[in-house]
Order: sequence, then C-alpha cells, then structure tokens
Amino acid sequence: MKKIYIIFVISISVLLSGCIIVKEKDVIIKKEIEVEYEPMQKPKIKMSDKIVRAELGDMIASIPDGWFFIEPSGTISSEVFAIAVNPDYTLSAVFSHIKKTSEIAEIVDKEGVIGLARLCFAKHIAKNSNATIIVDNYHIYNSNAQTFGVYSYTKLKKNTFGQSATFISSINEYYNFSLVSMNFTSNDVPVRTEFDDIFYSILKTLKY
Repeated sequence: MKKIYIIFVISISVLLSGCIIVKEKDVIIKKEIEVEYEPMQKPKIKMSDKIVRAELGDMIASIPDGWFFIEPSGTISSEVFAIAVNPDYTLSAVFSHIKKTSEIAEIVDKEGVIGLARLCFAKHIAKNSNATIIVDNYHIYNSNAQTFGVYSYTKLKKNTFGQSATFISSINEYYNFSLVSMNFTSNDVPVRTEFDDIFYSILKTLKY
C-alpha cells in the first residue's frame, strides 16, 4: 500500500512538471540566453548499467547507481516514457518525448532548444502563476558535441526544485529530461551542488 501511495505521489509530481503548449497570451518569463561549456568530461557520480531508451531508439541515457525505474501511472502524460527515482524517494528523473505539432515545430525552427525549453516552462507559469519561478537563466549547454536547452525552476509553495534539459534528436524528434526534487518523505533532499552533479552526470550519459 505504501509503495502504491509513493508511486501515486510521484505521478502527480511528474504530471505537474510535464511539457505542454500554451497560447501566446500566457505569461512567459524571458531570461538572457547564455552558452555554457561544461568542463566535466565524465559523470561525477557512479552510474548504473540501467538504460533509458526512447521507443524510436534515437536517444539513450543511464541512471545513477542504486536508482530504479517505476511504471508511469495512468495520470501521467502520454509523453512521459520513463521515470527513475533514487532510493530515498527525494529525486525523480523524468524522460519525455514531446509530441511535435506545427506550432511547436515553428517555434523550434526559430529558437532551437531554447524555444523548446521556453515552451516547457510555460506550463508551470500557466498552472502555478507566480508560485513557480525560474531561478537560472535559460542557457545552451554543449557537451560531447550535443546541445541542450537548460533551465531551472522552483515551486515556492511546495518548496521543490527542478532542472530540465530539452534536446532535438538526430531524426528531429523533441525530448525533455527533468530532474525534480520531492518532499513527501522525511528524508533530506540533496543540496544544490549534489543535485547539479546528478543532473549533469545523467546528461553526460545521454546520447541522441
């Protein structure tokens, strides 16, 4: 029963952090775009041999050692194809395949992965208004000849933190990877430096 409850809570958290398109009139916080080159060549944390693979086979990634997959529940967006959580249930890694529409494609053609990132964050503004804010600038992160649109946000009322990376695969499919903190247990949530180590270590294993 406890496991079912935990999976349900994680499902709700993921549902609220998904990626949807909002109309142009919705408020979007715009930040200066920067380019970041991460000097870290290898993951800073130990990674497992468990692999996340998209259905189309155009992206794969590893999850940290000790983490495990959970099955997305029926309340999760159909775009989510994999969820992994840490043993303490304080972090979840969520992988989504963003359904392409003419509206999305037009924005991505103009703005690339930053436009894709901006669209994903727009959901948080639309759903939570001022309760969710960006805490870091949108920026392009280049690693191993791959490009990601990265942004970080916090949900003030729930005191949770998230960081996401959007990317476009070699066959022009759109994806989003998010690392999200969870606070429904008594376990301590990792500090920001540890959170970043986990986030960027997963990115280091991500290939598309």
